[in-house]
Amino acid sequence: MAKELKKNIGATIKKYRLAARMSQMALAEKIGISYQQLQKYEKGINNISVYRLQQISEALRIQISSLIEGQEPEKVAEEISEYGLSKEEKTLLELFRKIDNKDIKRGLLLELKGIAEILKKRVID
Repeated sequence: MAKELKKNIGATIKKYRLAARMSQMALAEKIGISYQQLQKYEKGINNISVYRLQQISEALRIQISSLIEGQEPEKVAEEISEYGLSKEEKTLLELFRKIDNKDIKRGLLLELKGIAEILKKRVID
């Protein structure tokens, strides 16, 4: 595998992994390799077999051609349309993912559950 191609594929893997909000450890575990090996792939140090590219693309839920062609990661948009989310749901998900604090996330979820329960009771009554 040509040196430049290895670097491009590695950089593309990293872009898609980050777009999926996945750590190197999580992706490596998913495909059965060490995170050090994944680091070497992402840096373009080691060759990547077609089999391994297929595993990575499946784990990231993208087409294998996206890794080779180096397209911009549009995985999130594809995933959203795949699950049929509305524009409001997409916005809510994107904003929620930007929150780093787990306590705040937990609090927001509790508030939303509470609101949903109140609205559910109003419909029943």
